[in-house]
Amino acid sequence: MLLLLLSVMALGTSAQQPAGQVYQDTARLHGDSIVFPLTLVNAYPFVSVEVNGVQGKFMFDTGLNSDLEINDNAVDLPGKKAVKTGQVGSGQSFMLNINDTIAQVRFKNGLTYQHLRHITSANFDFLQRNITPDCIGYIGHHFFDGYIFKLDYLKRKLTFYKATDQRKTVKDFLNGEKVLAILHFETRRLPNHPMVRVRIGNVDLLGSFDTGQYGLIQLDSEAAKTLEASSLLIQDGNDSNDDPIVNVNDIVLDGNFQTSLKGIYPFTYEQTAPFRKGMQIREASYICFGYRFFEQYKTVWDYEEKKIYVLAQ
Repeated sequence: MLLLLLSVMALGTSAQQPAGQVYQDTARLHGDSIVFPLTLVNAYPFVSVEVNGVQGKFMFDTGLNSDLEINDNAVDLPGKKAVKTGQVGSGQSFMLNINDTIAQVRFKNGLTYQHLRHITSANFDFLQRNITPDCIGYIGHHFFDGYIFKLDYLKRKLTFYKATDQRKTVKDFLNGEKVLAILHFETRRLPNHPMVRVRIGNVDLLGSFDTGQYGLIQLDSEAAKTLEASSLLIQDGNDSNDDPIVNVNDIVLDGNFQTSLKGIYPFTYEQTAPFRKGMQIREASYICFGYRFFEQYKTVWDYEEKKIYVLAQ
């Protein structure tokens, strides 16, 4: 017991140390525990960063599988080499480029990378126009591969924990937290998309999680009629962009956690088609948990154990 307590104390101490290290060549996390202050812009979580002397923000997007992607509309990258076209879930297309000329990426917490190679970039001007003008790129899944992370929108904090055998035992990432549920998830073709079984009334859906959106629901026609008739799916007018939104009640995730969501977007099957194939979504009905879920709960994502811990705010 004494050894266990000492381990917990050591892990807690390391989590408070500032991330002031400098790393070369590859954009990957290092160290035992690292905290990034978060800025929320509408539904989207950002971390402050400077790339090649240009100050701005990276969106923390779990829906992105790569490490970093730079907005070359905001950061001049004269040595970029075009490789292929890409597309985001909301439908925008762009040319993806590869860069070996990222001299420095410096985060607000002091974590710094120099001489980065094989970094993807593209013209993400739609993010500047629609979300925030100082969006200079993304952080994706490969950046924190091998880490557990805690997402806390209330305290505006993103904390990464190295997924060690010791940590799996002591679970210091749960210290002082009230665990509401443990969701067991699967992944399919894309390792960055946790997927859970969901039931609303008598309708079965596939659910996934993505920090890069408000949240959406796509139902086949019979399921939509059933849920509307039982007041589990309620039309809630339009948002500020005149897009329709809905409220969804009595959502049960992984058979053990019940919640409701307000203000998510109803999608048609055709609207989900661009990402259904890539994510291997075969189910007729689908729901994605984004900002409207994360504003209600803290979450801890453990990709190795395939668990998401839902915590009280």
